[in-house]
Amino acid sequence: MKIFLSTPPGRTTERWPPLGLLYIAASVKQQRGQDVVVVEDAFCKNWSPAQLADAIVRERPDVVGLNCSTHTFMDAARVLEDVAEKLPGATIVLGGYHATLATEQILRGYPFIDYIVCGEGERSFVALLGCLERGARPAGVPGISYLDGGAFVSTEPELIDDLDVLPFPDRSMLHGLEYGYVFQGIPLTFGQFTTMCTSRGCAYDCSYCSCATFSKRRWRYRSAENVVDELEQLYRAGYQSVVLIDDNFTQRPDRVEKICDLIVARGIRMKLYCEGRVNQASVALFRKMKAAGFEVIYFGAESASEHVLDFYRKRATPAQAQQAVADAKRCGMLVITSFIIGAPVESPDDVRRTIGFIRELRPHGVQLNVLDVLVGTPIWRDMAQAGQIGPDDWKTNHRIYEYNRAGPGREALEAMAAEGYNAFISAWKTPSGVAELARLIAKNSVAREVFFHNVLNVRALAAIAKGIDTPANVPK
Repeated sequence: MKIFLSTPPGRTTERWPPLGLLYIAASVKQQRGQDVVVVEDAFCKNWSPAQLADAIVRERPDVVGLNCSTHTFMDAARVLEDVAEKLPGATIVLGGYHATLATEQILRGYPFIDYIVCGEGERSFVALLGCLERGARPAGVPGISYLDGGAFVSTEPELIDDLDVLPFPDRSMLHGLEYGYVFQGIPLTFGQFTTMCTSRGCAYDCSYCSCATFSKRRWRYRSAENVVDELEQLYRAGYQSVVLIDDNFTQRPDRVEKICDLIVARGIRMKLYCEGRVNQASVALFRKMKAAGFEVIYFGAESASEHVLDFYRKRATPAQAQQAVADAKRCGMLVITSFIIGAPVESPDDVRRTIGFIRELRPHGVQLNVLDVLVGTPIWRDMAQAGQIGPDDWKTNHRIYEYNRAGPGREALEAMAAEGYNAFISAWKTPSGVAELARLIAKNSVAREVFFHNVLNVRALAAIAKGIDTPANVPK
């Protein structure tokens, strides 16, 4: 069979490879070597729905598989409807977070979609292909949903416990794109770049996040040896920068330490980026990570008010965030923090406290997001039970101001976000900020590259100097 896998159409400046599709493609090639697999990255190519549909029709595949998030579902559906009309013999498959969390609604509302792969797709998708080849329904395949004569058929997704058995993502299938990490309009990676996943799932249940629902709150990890085998393969192939996309890379510090020891022992010299929790951080761990090439770390601080963090079920405190940021900076790491504003329990004083906290922490990068209300999150479930969610709201992403009428509206929240960004900029436009920045550039290779590669980036430097946000900074 010929299989066409693609990201949905969209627009982005943050070009990260479609790792999930590359895992599935590698599994198909490993287990069904006779199949022809085409992987397209319409999202990072900024394609329109029509462009992606045309590309699929030109290839004339037997099976079309797209993934989607809540933000990209409607465009993905437009593509698949067009393809179903022009290639009536093709089997249409949808996967990803949104498809997993709104399965029956999608199948009943968009009948041209034949199957939905729920959860992790490496095994389920390959098993589905076998059923299609035999002309059989995948009634017993875990994680496959479909309609049979109007009846909704769905099997429980199967989480993969032993991640070491999966083949590495087949990055050779990508072409025609230079991938990289851009933060607030400023490039953070240079040279050959890719992403990696060393663990899946999350043991936490933050109220704004659907990861716990998707992964059943089960965190599974690859062995340190397996992780470093892939890193070494990438290093020998010429890759220079790797972002680890784990929801919580530092969940087990002893595993992180072993990964770092193996990186050093094998002579791997790459720039590594990861995300960590503020309550799983220590100076000793950061020092070892920095020595192994971990130059950038991202923390979700979210708020300076403990009762807001309690609403988010964050299970972390502002004091822990303050300590983690200070310790990572002390070890020479470039630190990015995120914050969320708009919680129904949040007062204007809480937002002002968070803005002051940003100024006090002075991270090297900051993201300020207006609270999303997304399918599959505890916030969504609570609002649905309260009758606040409309019958078609599951189709697209929504912001808190659409439901919390008693709270600040869109303009007010975006003004608060802009104020937070300006506080972040102003914290660095001080003698102590300039001195700290100079020390960072001396100790951190990513900081040096960012600085020297953007010396001629007049727009970015002007925005920083004036404290004005670039368009990518303002939440939409």
